[in-house]
Parts: sequence; C-alpha cells; structure tokens
Amino acid sequence: MSTASQTTARDSTHLPPVTVPAALPRRGWRTLLLAILIFVSGLIVGGGLTLITVRHRALRAIHHPDEVPPRIAAHLRWKLGLSDEQTRQVEQIVRKRQQALQAIRRDVQPRVTIELDRVESEIAATLDDAQREKWRALFTNLRETWIPPPPKQP
Repeated sequence: MSTASQTTARDSTHLPPVTVPAALPRRGWRTLLLAILIFVSGLIVGGGLTLITVRHRALRAIHHPDEVPPRIAAHLRWKLGLSDEQTRQVEQIVRKRQQALQAIRRDVQPRVTIELDRVESEIAATLDDAQREKWRALFTNLRETWIPPPPKQP
C-alpha cells in the first residue's frame, strides 16, 4: 500500500460517520411569516403616514385658502408642462373661481351653522352631564378643525 492510501485508510477509520441533519421545515415557515409580518407592518406604517400627510394638506388648504391657487398652478405646470404664461393664467383662473366659491360659501354658511347647532343640541339632549360636556368639547374641536369661519369678503 502506498503512503497516501494508508493515511486515508487510517484517517477514515478514526473519523465518525458524517450525518447530514434533515432540513427543518419550520424554519422556512418562520422566515415566510417574518417576511409577511415585515411587509404588513410596512404597509400599515406607509398607509398611516399617507393619511397623516393627506389630512395635513387638506387642513392646510381649508385654513389657508390663499395658498391654494399657486399650489394648483404649480402642480398643473408640472403635470401638463405649462409655460410661465400658462401657469400665471391658470393661477388667475383658480383664484377667480375660488373667490366665487367663497362667495357661495358665505351665502350658505349661515344655513350650515344652524344645522350644525341643531345636531350639537339634539345629541347633547340625549347625554348625561359628563357626556354632554365631553360631546360639546369634541364637537367644538371638530367644527373648528374642519369648518373654519367663512372667508371675509375682499
């Protein structure tokens, strides 16, 4: 026997047999579940941030109507590739129509206010004192947030 084969034969007699562990199917499921959990978490966080952004922009537009025409014109400039002159004209058109809509709102706002007062009073009448106090604070906050006073006439 040659020296190389004696070494191999001798080493192989002293080594225990090698066993390959079976693959763990649970680990694959854990990985898949973890991936799904991460995906769903990202979806929830992304959706939440989107809602916060949309709410912020809507409230900004409600409380600062003077900022709306330039924003709309800039957005349309980007989307439609408007020239400087077209952008200026679009901003003027939006501003003029916005003033007309605000005039309509000033005319209708008293009727809306009366109806909101009725909603507040009728619901308050069904509540006990503690609930009524919370309701009025909640309703006042909602009203101030989402229905600001009508714009003043120019």
